[in-house]
Amino acid sequence: MDLFFYIVLIIVFSLIYYGYVKKKDIDLKMKELELEEKKVELEIKKLEVSEDCKKQDEN
Repeated sequence: MDLFFYIVLIIVFSLIYYGYVKKKDIDLKMKELELEEKKVELEIKKLEVSEDCKKQDEN
C-alpha cells in the first residue's frame, strides 16, 4: 500500500509541475504577442507621422 501511495504522490507532483511549465510557456507567448503588437502599433504611428510630414511639405 505504501508503494501505491508514493506512486500516486509522484504522479500528482509531476502533473502539478507539468501544469506550471505549460502556464509559464503560455505566459511567455502572450508577452511575445503583446510585444509584437506594440511594435506594429509603433510602425503604424511612424508611417502616419511620415505621411503627415510629406503632406505638410507639399503645402
